[in-house]
Amino acid sequence: MAAADAAGDDKIGAPELRFTLRSAEAEHLLDRELVRARLVYWEQPAAALEVAIRCQEQGRVLLVPALQSRALALQGAICLHRGDLGGAFALAAEAERVAGEDLTGRAELAALNTHLHFFSGSYGESMRQAEQAVDLADRAGDTGLRLHARRMACLAFANMGVEDLPRRLEELLALAVEGGDPWEEAISHNDLGHLRMTEGDLVAAAEHLATGMRIAHTLEPHNHFVLGVLHCTRAELSGRAGGHAYGLADAEWAITHLTAERDVNPYLLGMAVLVKVQTLLTLGRLDAARCAGEKALDRLGDHVPQARSMILSAVAGALHEAGRFEEAYDALARGAELERQALQEFSQLQMGLERARLEMAAARREADALSAKNRELERLQEQLRDQADRDFLTGLRNRRYLARVHDARVGPASLAVVDLDHFKAINDRFGHGAGDRVLVRVAELLVEHLRAEDIIVRTGGEEFAVLMPGTSEHEAGVCCERLRAMIAAEDWFPVAPGLAVTASIGVVSAPAEFDIAELERVADQRLYAAKRAGRNRVVGLDAS
Repeated sequence: MAAADAAGDDKIGAPELRFTLRSAEAEHLLDRELVRARLVYWEQPAAALEVAIRCQEQGRVLLVPALQSRALALQGAICLHRGDLGGAFALAAEAERVAGEDLTGRAELAALNTHLHFFSGSYGESMRQAEQAVDLADRAGDTGLRLHARRMACLAFANMGVEDLPRRLEELLALAVEGGDPWEEAISHNDLGHLRMTEGDLVAAAEHLATGMRIAHTLEPHNHFVLGVLHCTRAELSGRAGGHAYGLADAEWAITHLTAERDVNPYLLGMAVLVKVQTLLTLGRLDAARCAGEKALDRLGDHVPQARSMILSAVAGALHEAGRFEEAYDALARGAELERQALQEFSQLQMGLERARLEMAAARREADALSAKNRELERLQEQLRDQADRDFLTGLRNRRYLARVHDARVGPASLAVVDLDHFKAINDRFGHGAGDRVLVRVAELLVEHLRAEDIIVRTGGEEFAVLMPGTSEHEAGVCCERLRAMIAAEDWFPVAPGLAVTASIGVVSAPAEFDIAELERVADQRLYAAKRAGRNRVVGLDAS
């Protein structure tokens, strides 16, 4: 889905899912909602957060940890976008605890961790997470996910100055065009414009920024963030080209766009203010620069100490050059204190996240070992259950199985009770060994001539039950008559010379929901009716 499509719709969240949906269908809908929210959260963080929170809860209800982890990672990214680094670390730690092996979820979490570690000063770990995010996204193969991973990784790659940064940024732009994502296309032109500027090619930089501006304006009204970024970069470009007045205007536009919505990205706002302060200092407007810096510090509050420290450092340098040493020292001291507090806070946050990772890794190892033991236990339990559910003589299921597995079912279905006639006389005349061989052969005949889905049970002694799912009363009657004739026509001479075996059958059908015990009761009544009528016959509804 293109970002323009998602960004053009204020109502990015779907209605609440009804859990009468099949689990797979519900998971698919939640996945789509998370993808849409991920596309637009830079411009619509409040709407995206609402979706992420709902998807997390529904993922919990559906017992799908991957959905929960992805929803938590998106919430963490939104918290970070708003400047709540502590909240983002907490959400990332929670996401780590429920994350599984889902490639999409792991890629999104690594992308979030890229920013978390960068803003907390752990630049090496930020690079490692960035590489991991890109690799996982490429393995997943989804274009939108590959774009997201690279967008988040850009922060680390660009600030750490990786050698292949030009290739990576060109690749990101190509992916944005391929995926039909104009927002990503506009922001990619900003990245390439900034790169060309640092390389000294100011003309190429201006061309990229102009293209990005043109695309960004087509995304109105959800384009304040991307326009803020573009104006900030163009302000810096104007300063390098000597157009400080234009640079100051662009810095003002950047701040206006970045503060246009309730949710302000404090890092980008800090960068825009820093460009403004530096431009004012270049123009010799020291007091105006200091005033703008102080105003920004109040606005930023406790967020992004790096940006606040850079603003204070820029002001301190200008104050020092102007001979206002006491004020310069005060600004530097404030900046140093911010750095100290940030270092302490970031160390604790990183330790919390690392603890969550270690706990999750240990839990996974323990879960894998437990899972292997459980599989073996389940196999043994299944063997024992199967043995308990089978008749030792015939190998058929027994009454216990019928009662446990088929307590209540939806029809149509039919139940036949098959009882061998005068079986006691067979045992008395031919011996119990011959009687056992008769039971085994009758069981074989039933298995050979009934369907695979029919449940054949030896209920005790010389009695069998046959549950026939999806079988009407007429069909069951025809089947039972065939079974009766088959038993009577069987050659029983190999068992014992002079042996003849017949069976009486009672059959009952249920057109809708039924209880197996009730069917057995009615089938038994009809079996007794068959016995009273002379045996070797089938009795159904018409004779009950």
